Amino acid sequence: MSTEVIALLVAVVGVAGTLLAPITTAWVSSRSRRQEFELQQRSEQTRRHVDDAQANLERRRDMYVALNSGARRYRFRMMEDLYAIRSGADPDPATEVIRVEFQDTYAQAQMLVPDHVLRPCQAVRVALAEARKLMDALIEDSAHDQRKWQESHTFLIQMWDAIMAMQVAMRQDLGISAPPRP
Repeated sequence: MSTEVIALLVAVVGVAGTLLAPITTAWVSSRSRRQEFELQQRSEQTRRHVDDAQANLERRRDMYVALNSGARRYRFRMMEDLYAIRSGADPDPATEVIRVEFQDTYAQAQMLVPDHVLRPCQAVRVALAEARKLMDALIEDSAHDQRKWQESHTFLIQMWDAIMAMQVAMRQDLGISAPPRP
């Protein structure tokens, strides 16, 4: 190869490099910005996912607190009413308000709480309804049969097991307690 050909090739490569450098730089820059944007999007999506999970956990925790305190308060009021009936007094009207509040809380929980926690909550709701039926039968009995009173009392005492099972399921769902070993 002659010097002229080599000089021509060097000139062509130099001109091509000069012409292609801005295109190559723009392409590399564009690719870098796209990768940075995608990384930022994934980071924001992960942050939103974590924030949503935290908000869901807080909603469930608040619901569990409301269900637990509502069930305990309703059971306590029925125990108070049971002793009032035995002493000849009427049940407290506040018990009905507490019953309705618990039912409303349970209705909300049905849309928020996972099934494995809702089952023990349902057992508590059913037990509270059964206890109310026993109390209503006792109230309607003008003689205040001691056997019915004792049956109602025993039922309300044993209901504590259902409430404790509900609490355990809630605590496990929140990650506070470990699930039972198989």
